[in-house]
Amino acid sequence: MIIILAAALWSLPPAQIPKNFLLSERAARTPLSEIEKDEIWWEISDRPGRPLELNPCGRKHATTADRAAARTIVRTDSAPSYSSEQLVIYRNAEAARTAMRKLLADAKRCAAAPYGKPYSWADDGRTRWVVNRTRLADEAALMRLMMYDKLNKEWSPLLSGLVTRKGSALMIYSGDSDALGHPQKQAVKTLRHTAAEMAAKVCALPGVC
Repeated sequence: MIIILAAALWSLPPAQIPKNFLLSERAARTPLSEIEKDEIWWEISDRPGRPLELNPCGRKHATTADRAAARTIVRTDSAPSYSSEQLVIYRNAEAARTAMRKLLADAKRCAAAPYGKPYSWADDGRTRWVVNRTRLADEAALMRLMMYDKLNKEWSPLLSGLVTRKGSALMIYSGDSDALGHPQKQAVKTLRHTAAEMAAKVCALPGVC
């Protein structure tokens, strides 16, 4: 009986992410006007080997053996501002848990990588990743890429993101302050709202939760 059940599980088709499933996807697929085409740029990718959008060590590729499906949506505009939404479905919850653990380990390992240089309003360029666990879904963490503002002698966020795991799904929402809102508390509130919405929605996908 066990052998038959195992064979049946292996024969199941890989997980699929339906079209327009991500929260920003309908907007990303809506044709832009001629004026908007010069101001707003959307990218939609289903490439399974695409790295996670929060990528402290700057990895160029991701291992695909443990991934069942993925979709990434990136929005940039001429402001300039940036935001992204990413959903990665893993083969099982343990694989998603491992991916989460590796991401947080990367944030610790590459915490002080020289990101941002020379992109700095203080011409300093020092950056660091700051990670804070938070209660959401099965597990979640707020990750911020902070840059030292030498002029005001303070650390300010270049990029904020929230990585959330629900079952075998990993969800990432990230963006700069212009995209997420000011002050930083508002940015975090925006991230939590969108991540919580997707964490509930993703359970509609077979086998995720």
